[in-house]
Amino acid sequence: MGTLKLWAVGIDEVREIFSANPEVAERLRTAAAARFRTDLPRQRGLLGRLGPLLRPTTDPAAPRPGVPGSDDVEDLLAGRHIPPQRLGTAWALLEFWIDTLSWGTGEWPLTTGGLKDLDFDLARARVPARFGLSDLFTKGLGISLSLCENLAAGYVRGEHAQQMAAAWVAGTPELEPANQSVATGITGFLAHWPEWARLAEEHDRPEPDLVATFRG
Repeated sequence: MGTLKLWAVGIDEVREIFSANPEVAERLRTAAAARFRTDLPRQRGLLGRLGPLLRPTTDPAAPRPGVPGSDDVEDLLAGRHIPPQRLGTAWALLEFWIDTLSWGTGEWPLTTGGLKDLDFDLARARVPARFGLSDLFTKGLGISLSLCENLAAGYVRGEHAQQMAAAWVAGTPELEPANQSVATGITGFLAHWPEWARLAEEHDRPEPDLVATFRG
């Protein structure tokens, strides 16, 4: 089973993670330390300088498969190249940071076939193609981090998200029951958009955009 995740957050705020100012970088480091223990001390002395292959298995700061570490934190914040074997881990960290920055987030179990079927059903219900679920992934995020296997990522602007919500609400009664359930959850999420936009303005932050990832 795949997973669709949606966030209400400014796309520029997501892009700025890769060159974060000191205040935002410290906030993200603190969040990662609390969630993943990325603040554990490195092995000191000769073994520490010789690199991860020679660290003892008891070194708590040694890279763990699938678990973000301090190197992942600093590499993302500096916009450095991420090696293929750490891409999945880097995306897990990035998604967690988007959680941290976003005004709202939602998650739905969905297969690749289910996504295509929902788009087909929306089209049958006369929802314009530009508001289909697949349309969220046509632009990418415009970030330096490469996609990992079986991952799609993208965004649409906040105005598009609100138009999408209105179109889906009108079309939902004509959907098949399984698709109705997913569509109702997504439109319920999008219904909070005016509230999130108001909060962003009050906190002098960018108006939220609709950011999405899909793991098939």
